[in-house]
Amino acid sequence: CDTNGGTLPDEVFEIVSDVATHIPGDHLGIHTHNDTENAVANTLAAVQAGVRQLQGTINGLGERCGNANLVSLIPTLLLKPRYAERFETGIDIENLPALRGVSNLLDELLNQTPNRHAPYVGASAFAHKGG
Repeated sequence: CDTNGGTLPDEVFEIVSDVATHIPGDHLGIHTHNDTENAVANTLAAVQAGVRQLQGTINGLGERCGNANLVSLIPTLLLKPRYAERFETGIDIENLPALRGVSNLLDELLNQTPNRHAPYVGASAFAHKGG
């Protein structure tokens, strides 16, 4: 758990690697906060080090600066070979496009404009404009 959101990915990897030598990864989870914009990176570092239970929220919504964003984590785990070839998420890749709707629905319920710069689901994600 990175409750204060100040731990860096290399530190998370080192800590989790040490703990994983004593406790099996399927008994380890990670809960990160985004105070330093590292919640997703820290969660991925924890996965690489052995954690198999991830906590996060839709759009990273949470106290202070938020939590690990599941809308970023889920596609990364499903689409990036480093993770997709090693781990089973239980999420069908055909359902991945629905994440944009889920993200937008939460924004609508909160009466806020969707972040066009949001990774994977924002209007600007994967757009290319040379200049």
